Amino acid sequence: MTKIPLPEKRQVGHLTLLRQGQEISLPEYNALTTDEQLHMVHQAQGRQKYDLLLNSQHIEKLVPQLHPQELYLTINTLGAEYSTELLTLASTEQLTTLLDLDCWDEDNLSPVLSLYWLELLLNTGEEKVCQLVRQMEPEILALFLKKHLVITRGLEAYDDDDAENSKRLEGVYDIDYSSENAAKIIGAILNIWQGREQESYLFIMEMIRGESMTVLEEEVYQARSNRLLDLGIIPTIEAREIYTYIEPETFKPGGKGDFHLESDNLKNPAALLAWAEPHNQLAEILYGGISHGMASELLFLANRKMSADKIDVADSTSLTETLQATYDTLNLALEYLAGTDSDKAETIFHNTYLVHLFQLGTSLIKKRQQRGKKINSSPIYPFLDYPELLFIDSLVQNPPALYLEADGDKSSNLQPLTSIDVLDQVDHRLDQVEALQRLFTIDLPFELPQPETETEDPPSLSGIFLTAIANQLLEKDFTPAPLVRADIPRLKEMTFSDGQISEPFCQSIYASMQQLAPDCDFFVQFCLDNWKQIFQNADVTGDDSPIFNTYLLMASD
Repeated sequence: MTKIPLPEKRQVGHLTLLRQGQEISLPEYNALTTDEQLHMVHQAQGRQKYDLLLNSQHIEKLVPQLHPQELYLTINTLGAEYSTELLTLASTEQLTTLLDLDCWDEDNLSPVLSLYWLELLLNTGEEKVCQLVRQMEPEILALFLKKHLVITRGLEAYDDDDAENSKRLEGVYDIDYSSENAAKIIGAILNIWQGREQESYLFIMEMIRGESMTVLEEEVYQARSNRLLDLGIIPTIEAREIYTYIEPETFKPGGKGDFHLESDNLKNPAALLAWAEPHNQLAEILYGGISHGMASELLFLANRKMSADKIDVADSTSLTETLQATYDTLNLALEYLAGTDSDKAETIFHNTYLVHLFQLGTSLIKKRQQRGKKINSSPIYPFLDYPELLFIDSLVQNPPALYLEADGDKSSNLQPLTSIDVLDQVDHRLDQVEALQRLFTIDLPFELPQPETETEDPPSLSGIFLTAIANQLLEKDFTPAPLVRADIPRLKEMTFSDGQISEPFCQSIYASMQQLAPDCDFFVQFCLDNWKQIFQNADVTGDDSPIFNTYLLMASD
């Protein structure tokens, strides 16, 4: 007996999401109601979604219930040439969205893709081809055809007594096609329309003759832009307004009016939202379900982010990443405004435009990134030790992350900035690095090397500081003047006892730093760990110990 996959149900956030599949028989599947089958279809992705549709006795009801982008992703996963059944059952509105998404190169209709899609539509059969000419905007069809043909003679030349006209295949129009393939595909479509939809056929053909290519393409492009605008898919420059900075301290939630999108009329936008998982406050809010209007607004926001980031809406992986980033940014804003108060967070979520919450979330991150960029351009940046260097570089990258050092059994890792707790950790590390900046640019009695004297591999802050400490121990000035190899045995003798770094030495360094820069204790510990590395693991009397050069400034032999 034929078995088909049954997604395991697991409630996560706003939807029951797809997990490890089970199997049921085809009769069991078709014993389900249309709504139950549709619920399963929404959970599935790619080939599994296609199989669930194809095996359903209600497929003609299920396909038109798919959100156009859900259908678009499915067809792109399978390949449009293998999706004839889905195209045949798709509504005219769904097909219009597919053409809008797939056939344009900026503001120009692609000749290659437009002919490819005309062939796909022809393969759906005569009934569907006739439905399209009745229901699709005639300007769209006229432009798609005009890209591939020129009408050289039409109604004005028709004469019942003209023997030549009586033998013409089209009977009314003389047509020059751009290629043999275009003649084959479009000729077949026109023959269907001429025989079965003559009134619409004549209207389209006269529009092709009457409109210039430039005017028609501009008109269709503007209409397409308006349709995509209702989905949140807009030009990059306009879409990037979602990243407009808002000062977090002055942000006021609320103010949402009677919000309505044209995309509210599209069916089942929540199916696409299940491609990623909300966390923390947002997950709590969406746990009990989500209205159609709110789902439309969420998808609108995610689409707008994809436009802003120049992401291909046909790429399912990019959709998942974009949705996840959208959820995480909204959650960040909600945690900032409501803390752990779930009721307050829910009120804010429903009463505030989501794009404004997204702007707040991105602004919270930008504020930290701006601090990071100031350090990135400061005098200390070239000399940062690896923990601080990786922290700053990870923070200012896109997308930003918090670099966490290895700790015990935990290896180092990058933590996405998805919660206020993580932002608090970022703030703490920024405070530490800014304290280092003050230490090395204001508090210490020596200056960092000037850019013109830097080497390709400049010394680190810890190396500079430890070298100054070493000079002080050797009763020289507290400066990072390079040491000589002969200094090393004496330094070990002064700072080690019974094979361990001496406690008085450690305490003296801590005490000095407490007076000079009390916020830099973390740096003292890092320096002492490096000092230990130098003298515990190296033969201070040998000639082949490059570890000195790693942690101290050493003069050339």
